[in-house]
Amino acid sequence: MASLKVKEALCLVYSGLLFISGLVLMGVAAYLLFKLFYHYTFVPSGSVGPFFVVFLLGIVHLLLTWLGVKGPTREHNFHIVLFMLFTLLLLVAEFAIGVWAIILWDEVEVGALNLMSASFEELIALNYYRKDWNKLQSQLHCCGISGVQDYNRTESYPTSCFQNADTDLAIRYPDGCKAPLIRYVKRVMIDGAILGFVCALLQAVGLFTFYSFLRALRAARAERLARRVAMQRELANAPPVGFVAPATPPVTT
Repeated sequence: MASLKVKEALCLVYSGLLFISGLVLMGVAAYLLFKLFYHYTFVPSGSVGPFFVVFLLGIVHLLLTWLGVKGPTREHNFHIVLFMLFTLLLLVAEFAIGVWAIILWDEVEVGALNLMSASFEELIALNYYRKDWNKLQSQLHCCGISGVQDYNRTESYPTSCFQNADTDLAIRYPDGCKAPLIRYVKRVMIDGAILGFVCALLQAVGLFTFYSFLRALRAARAERLARRVAMQRELANAPPVGFVAPATPPVTT
């Protein structure tokens, strides 16, 4: 019985962690989405997919907490099994997100370079995407795609290609934005993969915890049933209340 109470407490602790993890998932997913959308002109559109799914799974974590609390405290088999089923689905989904992010990490270089090349050509020819390029060059401390020579076709270099551009000590960034941008996006993809795998591990721990509790609960119920049956047998075999056994006559010799 003590073991059952300990396992019930572990289930409740896990449910609390599940709630906290839901908040963390939503916050981290929103932050990583912001990082991608900040330079979305140069980021392949498919790269944001895993993080939208992670945000939605964070909401599922919050909702699933109700089952995680109700099942063990009320010893409802249905709620416990339903919780384990959803936990298994979350485990598969979050592991798949980790794999998805790794696949995108491998593909992001080609997509980002194509977007950079197309937008830079429109910047030079039509002055489009100037704001996006200024933001990219200022944050990543770079200039052009491959370097400052990319702006040789223009009359001047943009101020975002310089450090301390408003002073006499302005220093031009010598490196292009291709490598820094690819590192930037790949780092976000790696963060997404780690997030997915860590959450999948958390679900595996939860699945084991609730499965252990369910086994202990079934054993405790079997013990209670056996004790109740034994008590009923004792009561059935006991003499009725108020029954007095007849006196044994004395033995005469």
